[in-house]
Amino acid sequence: MGYFVILEQKGGVVKRASLDVWNRVQQFARTSGEKSIYGLIIGGEGVERSVADCGGDGCILVVVEPELEHYMPSAYTDIIAGHIRDCGSDHVFIANTAMGKDLAPRIAMRLGAGHVSDCMVEVGKDKVPGASTTVYSGKVSALVKVLTRKAVYSLGPIADRPSVPSGDGVEVKMVESKVLQPSAWNPYLKEIVYLKGRKDITEADIVVAGGRGVGGAEHFALLESLADALGGTVGASRSAVDEGWRPHSDQIGQTGRSVAPKLYIACGISGAAQHLAGIVAAETIVAINRDSEAPIFKAADYGIVGDVQEVVPRLEHAVREIVRVK
Repeated sequence: MGYFVILEQKGGVVKRASLDVWNRVQQFARTSGEKSIYGLIIGGEGVERSVADCGGDGCILVVVEPELEHYMPSAYTDIIAGHIRDCGSDHVFIANTAMGKDLAPRIAMRLGAGHVSDCMVEVGKDKVPGASTTVYSGKVSALVKVLTRKAVYSLGPIADRPSVPSGDGVEVKMVESKVLQPSAWNPYLKEIVYLKGRKDITEADIVVAGGRGVGGAEHFALLESLADALGGTVGASRSAVDEGWRPHSDQIGQTGRSVAPKLYIACGISGAAQHLAGIVAAETIVAINRDSEAPIFKAADYGIVGDVQEVVPRLEHAVREIVRVK
């Protein structure tokens, strides 16, 4: 059967979401007794350094090409599908990141495989993964049976992250691949630069998110300041993005991105089911909203009833006082 993991990296460091997938697949292998475990990392010069982040057993293939420093859909699909065939792997795993959402269905189509998106996977002694996902904005959990021999699984974030696996050590193989040239069918994605060097919302341990209740784009400065005090980053609900207050890359929820921070602070977010679907993996949720009946309070571990513009500065002051005293 064989397990194959597609690892996403940036600057020679495997993204946390991908590392979580690798560690979970290592656990799958221990449970099922599967010995054939492959990983694949693609990138430009220095990408081979990212292998140091991966523990456990198996073999990681490393493709180093200057042209592949940034994501190119057709080129990545061509290379990955080729190596999956060469390795004879039937079960392919990828993190459900922005790149993963674009890449997974492409690979599934190229391999003639089934695809389960934004799912959780458990593997039994029969070595066959069993996938579950949510529908109706996270209200219903559905078990998914893949009828094709090969399957591609896009794994969503989880609050209980798998530990770093022990093992005999990962074998590393540098491999060559022919690169398709950039074109209209194979666009070259330029690097996304985040202001102040802040982390991507899917990688951050602390996320401060704002909704329509923040009151305007200018008031997101309060959230930026609180996130800076906490060492976190800023996200947004769909309503805030629709208003043009934040870019779509900050959107959290069913039509945005899923996050799994240790701390999620929802500021002026009502808590629609579509938004809650994107924060189910958050460890601790704090809600700030002036409407005491807002649905977000039902999902929150802690709630503060009050105006965001009054509460957030006071919360930031308390955080900075604690840091100063320490």
